[in-house]
Amino acid sequence: MGLRLLQLLYSRDGQRRFRIELDAYFALVWDRSPKVRQKETGATMMDREKLHQLFKRAKSCFAVPILLTADSTALVLSIITALMLRFEYLPWHKIYECCLRGHLSSLPLALAFYLGVFAAFRLYRCAWRFASLDILWGIICANTIGIVGLVSIQYIVDGYAFPRSVLVITWAGSIILTGAERVILRILSIASCYGMRSLQVIRREAPPKRTLILGAAVDGVSVLRALREDPDLNYNVVGFLDDDPSKTGLYIGGVRVLGPLADLKQVLTSHNIDTIIVALPEISDGQIRRDIVECRRNGVPVKVVPRISDVLTGKPIRLVDFSVEDLLKRTPSLTNIAEIGTYLTDKRVLVTGAGGSIGSELCRQIISLRPASLVLLGHGENSIHQIYRELQAGYQELADRIQYAIASVSNASRINQVFEQHQPQVVFHAAAHKHVPMMESNEQEAVHNNVIGTRCVAEACGRWGVERVVLISTDKAADPCCVMGATKWLCEEVFRAMAHYWTETAYIAVRFGNVLGSRGSVVPIFCEQIERGGPVTLTHPEMTRYFMTVTEAVRLVLQAGAVGKSDELYLLDMGKPVKIVELAKEIVRLNGLDPETDIEFEYTGIRPGEKLHEQLVSDTEIIEPTCWKGLSVIRRPQYFTPAQMMDALRQLENVANRGSATETRKILDELLARRRSKCEAVSQAESWKQESRLLAGAE
Repeated sequence: MGLRLLQLLYSRDGQRRFRIELDAYFALVWDRSPKVRQKETGATMMDREKLHQLFKRAKSCFAVPILLTADSTALVLSIITALMLRFEYLPWHKIYECCLRGHLSSLPLALAFYLGVFAAFRLYRCAWRFASLDILWGIICANTIGIVGLVSIQYIVDGYAFPRSVLVITWAGSIILTGAERVILRILSIASCYGMRSLQVIRREAPPKRTLILGAAVDGVSVLRALREDPDLNYNVVGFLDDDPSKTGLYIGGVRVLGPLADLKQVLTSHNIDTIIVALPEISDGQIRRDIVECRRNGVPVKVVPRISDVLTGKPIRLVDFSVEDLLKRTPSLTNIAEIGTYLTDKRVLVTGAGGSIGSELCRQIISLRPASLVLLGHGENSIHQIYRELQAGYQELADRIQYAIASVSNASRINQVFEQHQPQVVFHAAAHKHVPMMESNEQEAVHNNVIGTRCVAEACGRWGVERVVLISTDKAADPCCVMGATKWLCEEVFRAMAHYWTETAYIAVRFGNVLGSRGSVVPIFCEQIERGGPVTLTHPEMTRYFMTVTEAVRLVLQAGAVGKSDELYLLDMGKPVKIVELAKEIVRLNGLDPETDIEFEYTGIRPGEKLHEQLVSDTEIIEPTCWKGLSVIRRPQYFTPAQMMDALRQLENVANRGSATETRKILDELLARRRSKCEAVSQAESWKQESRLLAGAE
């Protein structure tokens, strides 16, 4: 047997087999990791479970007696050590005779009191795997009270106590020894839960992922601790980033705080980071948010530590409360509102549709320019009340300048009454129905609100001497194929006709595409679907749209109002079209999820009135740049004379008032047909001109 053991130990093959057998033994007894459990056979798992249950029963039966014995031993050893240090010049038997023998009668009672104090501090009923500083504080308090009790018992029973220096050394020694016991218990508890591999870092099947934790507060430290306790997670934390300047350069749990969050890109490159863990309640800096999103796009996984409140309420784990600017693949064109908005200062301003997304943002930016008055006009009392209260609270010094009027823009008498009362000098007309599928089945309402409403507002502006009025139009008016697009195109034509009749008022129209984050737009719909766990519904995988932020759009609208000329149609710079499916995937990523695995996408088909791809201008319209960034002028053919336009409006209004959807759509189709024939004529004329120029050049 001995020769066999020596052969095993000293031969290379024997050493290898011995190590394998030893590893298997420790894995059987200790290793509780999921990876090892997956490789086990049924018999091995049965043996493991038996051993584990036996270990648990033994631990529950003997843990407290062992701790009681260890604490008693720790106190006795501390007393002996203190006496030997205090009387180091005396031999042990002299120390025993002079100092210890006289206290033997009180020692059992003192030990009982000492252990009772430990029990009162619940130091025998702890989950040692989760032990922390509160346990250390309990140990210090229990030892302090225990030593005081020891002295009291010695005085009562023996008539005298140990010297003060001995008591101090005993107190310190007992804290060290009883604390060391608990540290060992915590290590063993972690080992019994995660396996012996949790106590070493060299036995890994793959190199650990170099990890950066954003946030060096309580959440970040908890993440570090959890990653270290469970080796199967296979993460190596190389640093923290935190905006608290006092933490920069400090070491937390042996890991350095490398700098502020703004250094994310630099640290990512210099430290070869494989994974980022966000352990922050929120990130307010937009640039840092964009850096994190960029990391995701570049293939660096970003994990998120959920807040307890989010877990309890069932909210999804979100990376950050992202802003819609994060969804744009371009930098928003944000003009300086203070420079271009001076034409609104000390002026009486009225905004129609003030409760909507565009209208409410117009009100927010206009009030910051300190107008003489701002009238919030809208049909929905709840939305008007909401923006009114918001502005009243945010601009208390201007509260008396903020007023409201509940009215339908298609009610001409009521609109005239509002204009007579408030005498506006500048008007922004944002009131409109905008949902394409809904307007396909509500033709009369689309005509009343969009077309007739625009005519009523435009006529009131001319009648009451408004200096300038700005119409909010849409890219769906460029080449309309739906009811909503047709009505918005007619709105542009209404402004064109009014510019002819009311020359003292500047009638300006501004066309742009979809606004990210507005009510009813795809962004809040996608977010709601993601929060429910999916599916995210899309109409077509190839559908594209132009997008911009509401802040960007409103600032450019205000700029157009400042520099625009009457009877001109302006186009905002929308960048390149965005695929809706890519936008949806980006929102999924910003919510901390993987669009390929975590959320299902469902395609429902293109709805009535929708196009696969929108266009900003028609084939007969020409975009001309201006000297103002983000703003262009659209040159368009004259589809109707002003008189023809007014006749068409009267005819359309009469049909809509009768409530006939069929007749309303028929009139709209006739107007669109006249538009198409005019466009074809213009295209043909342009073709002839081009041919003539080519022939002239050839001659």
